[in-house]
Amino acid sequence: MKFRTKTAGFTLLEALVAMTLLAVLAGLAAPSMGRMRQQHRMRAQAEDLFNSLMLARVEALRRQSRVTVCAKTPNDRCAAAGPWSQGWLVFVDANANAQLDPQEKLLQKHEALPAGLALEGNSFVSRYVSYGLEGRSQTISGAFQAGTLSLCQLGTSEAWRLVINALGKPRLEKAEEGCN
Repeated sequence: MKFRTKTAGFTLLEALVAMTLLAVLAGLAAPSMGRMRQQHRMRAQAEDLFNSLMLARVEALRRQSRVTVCAKTPNDRCAAAGPWSQGWLVFVDANANAQLDPQEKLLQKHEALPAGLALEGNSFVSRYVSYGLEGRSQTISGAFQAGTLSLCQLGTSEAWRLVINALGKPRLEKAEEGCN
């Protein structure tokens, strides 16, 4: 008497159905994964700027010297005006002119933002944020400096704001409106 033993495995038809189902599910998940990757990229850039401002503030206190964060140009100079999308520089600003001079120490350089992201400051922080000896943000004339830097994904309503209060303390927050 012969008994048939059942083999463990899939038929070709079962494998094709499973692969088709997997392809359909992957196709549905791909757009949301791309959006999630963009959100993560934007938040990472906002956190980089926040960290650069915190570095400047801490270094100003530690060194007892003015430290400035400025919007940079493609040739690694401080920009005369925003936007900040070309990146930024953090440096010891010994002569308090908000410009990186050859004798001043560069502490950090951040490269340009990825395509599709825009970073701009309001009029008070349109080109630089500078921290004095006490860790307070100050203009080059010595007045207190407060303002908002806005990072957004072009063409979407997604944005992050970095708000700098009158004492120079930055705060990162999710914004409801995107770029104009």
